[in-house]
Amino acid sequence: MRGPGLLVLASLLVVLAVVLSRDPEEPWALGVVIVALGVATAAGAFAWQQRTPRGARRRSPRPRRADALRRAAGMGAIVAALLWLRAVDGLSLLTGLFVVAAFVAAELVLAARPQSSR
Repeated sequence: MRGPGLLVLASLLVVLAVVLSRDPEEPWALGVVIVALGVATAAGAFAWQQRTPRGARRRSPRPRRADALRRAAGMGAIVAALLWLRAVDGLSLLTGLFVVAAFVAAELVLAARPQSSR
């Protein structure tokens, strides 16, 4: 699966280019960095969930592709939300815990739903 790895690399290159070439006071530059880091996190999490260790037998099944994509998108959204809160000086222990707890609660609800019979 080269796609997620390439997406991580491209996102990190965007972050590097913006950080090295733009003034941090430019609002769009900060937004691009936050979005790119969120995308890099999501793509990395997706690749990590879909990997199979080399030389190892598959003892437990990999998560379904849709579930892995949902979890990865959630992780990317958490990172982007926390970075945005930090940028607007709204990040505290309480707000950070609230953001993470909301995503954890959503994952628990979605993971507990009965599987449809197709």
